Amino acid sequence: MTKFDVSRFLKSFFAGLENASGTGRKPLRGTEIKSFMDLISSLKQDLPLSIPLLRSLAALSSGKSREPDLLQRRIERRYRRICKISSELGRLDFRKAGPGMSPEDYVFSQIDFSWYKKIEEKEFDTLFPEGLADFSEAFYKRNFSIGRDETETVIKESYRKEENFYIIQRENPLILSIMRSLDTSLESVNLFTTEELRGELNNLLDFVEEEKSRKKLLAGMERFYHLLVSGLDGKNIIHEDGMTTTLFIRPTGDLSGTFRPGNKPWTLVLIPAK
Repeated sequence: MTKFDVSRFLKSFFAGLENASGTGRKPLRGTEIKSFMDLISSLKQDLPLSIPLLRSLAALSSGKSREPDLLQRRIERRYRRICKISSELGRLDFRKAGPGMSPEDYVFSQIDFSWYKKIEEKEFDTLFPEGLADFSEAFYKRNFSIGRDETETVIKESYRKEENFYIIQRENPLILSIMRSLDTSLESVNLFTTEELRGELNNLLDFVEEEKSRKKLLAGMERFYHLLVSGLDGKNIIHEDGMTTTLFIRPTGDLSGTFRPGNKPWTLVLIPAK
């Protein structure tokens, strides 16, 4: 497909999206969204075009998601955190709590912080640095009193690589708390956002040199986002350990995932309904 063909399709698609946003207008059909996904899938990987989210959505929509792509990695990290929490909860025996010890104190006393002192390279690379983007700036400020960039600096300065491991050099409560949160916190941001989509669509328009299409793109952005979220209903993600997570839309409109740590269902909201 030539740049001209891509440009023509985008003009038609976003014009339809803008028209469908009006009251009483006929909504876009699933086949039209499929056409957009097919367009993204047809774009060669070696093009000078940064659209990893759109490529990931297209692959997942077609059932031909390639490993590892952007959404696969994001969902995999959430799954690993759930697995860690589920495993730790399964080992707790509150009968062993000391006299007067609160449940919260007992849970904290059972955390094995030694794992964060020497982390296998693959596990470390899963958590860091890409995993930092799973949490909001407010999350870092609230929990560590520093921002995301400062958190990244703390991690870089606290670990050194030795063969296939990352070894902690400056052990202190802050770095242990940071790594523990990256490993287990479920306070994640949305799986993807309208801002991400807008950025990638702008990259796509830059590629085909369509400055005039931007207003139409922005006009239909919210609707486009919701259509893409809805398109994930019923999709399955197969994790590295072979377990499957099923994505679904709740009656409330939330995009959720049913994960199966230890083959036990655990549901997590991935994109709340607006």
